[in-house]
Amino acid sequence: MPGVHAILSPSAAHRWMNCTAAPRLEEKAEDKGSTYAEEGTLAHAYCALKLKEFLGRDTSGEHAEIDELNEKYHTGEMDEYTDTYFTIVMEKYNAARQKTRDAQLLVEVRLDFSKYIPDGFGTGDAMIIADGCLEIIDFKYGKGVKVSAVENPQMKIYALGAYEAYNFEYNIDRVKMTIVQPRIDNLSEFELSVADLEAWATNELAPKAKEAFGPDGKQLPGEWCQFCKVKAQCKALAATCIKTATEHPDPKLVSIEEMATIILPQIATIKTWLTGIEEYALQQALDGTNYPGYKIVAGRSIRKITDPEAVMKLLEDNGFARDTFVKPTELRTITDLEKLIGKKRFGELCNDYIEKPQGKPTLAPESDKRPAFNAAADDFSSIDV
Repeated sequence: MPGVHAILSPSAAHRWMNCTAAPRLEEKAEDKGSTYAEEGTLAHAYCALKLKEFLGRDTSGEHAEIDELNEKYHTGEMDEYTDTYFTIVMEKYNAARQKTRDAQLLVEVRLDFSKYIPDGFGTGDAMIIADGCLEIIDFKYGKGVKVSAVENPQMKIYALGAYEAYNFEYNIDRVKMTIVQPRIDNLSEFELSVADLEAWATNELAPKAKEAFGPDGKQLPGEWCQFCKVKAQCKALAATCIKTATEHPDPKLVSIEEMATIILPQIATIKTWLTGIEEYALQQALDGTNYPGYKIVAGRSIRKITDPEAVMKLLEDNGFARDTFVKPTELRTITDLEKLIGKKRFGELCNDYIEKPQGKPTLAPESDKRPAFNAAADDFSSIDV
């Protein structure tokens, strides 16, 4: 249901289950949206359109969204990635029908979570209802953050809603949650029993939802603050970041142990806080707020030639050789070529000519799944012994 959102949104569950004060603090904050959100809305509309057309269902809502956003955001790349989603969903649906003849594929269906979340509701992208296993499939068009289905609270909430709605029709004892994020080749899946799902809902979800829905939620800063609407104004977040920077036994130097146990774990939170303050203060200033000692100035600007053909003709007419001011033909970037040709087709044609160099070393927690970087081993990996 466009334009209608639950106070305890499933998509924000990771945030409000950790910081139960967030929903009420954000409630009156203006949601200005973003180009990324609009682009995602259009991609979701295409996903739903393709599935609903196959199923012979009404697509007027999807066509309305496409008509509104298509000219601004539609690309050939979007067609390819939404086709990928359609193919994955259909493969899963066909597999379910082989086991359960009357298995159902539901698209953009509103779900009720009020058994566990006060006034809780949301819309599932796609759900496959069958005997044995119920599957929730969620489409993510973003490419900035890789989203995992493992213990994902948003996905578990959707699974709860679907199970509550359809368990009387089918003999369901397991739920599977799948995230399709095709722009970064991410297909993440997680499965658990209905018993474990209901235990989580009773022991963890419901108590946190009750606290978050009420007036006395507790502020707890962390990496979940990234998309909070009031992160720039949150005193608890500010206090955490300032404390991280100031409270050390040695007032002059930070020890290795303090760096590892106090500062490094808070880097993402501190970056979130500083970025939020910058964006918030600038917007407030643009809206007329006066910050004593500060003013709005023009940022760095890059000069552009508005009519390259006219400039080239003018230079030629004035005696300059064309090869002195025109670059030779250049191959477009890989990203541009993938958009032009399609990522899959480009890979099939040109994969032998693409290499991905070793990434720049990055400090990460030991829990990170990437292998440890060994500079010495990498230097000698190509030497035969």
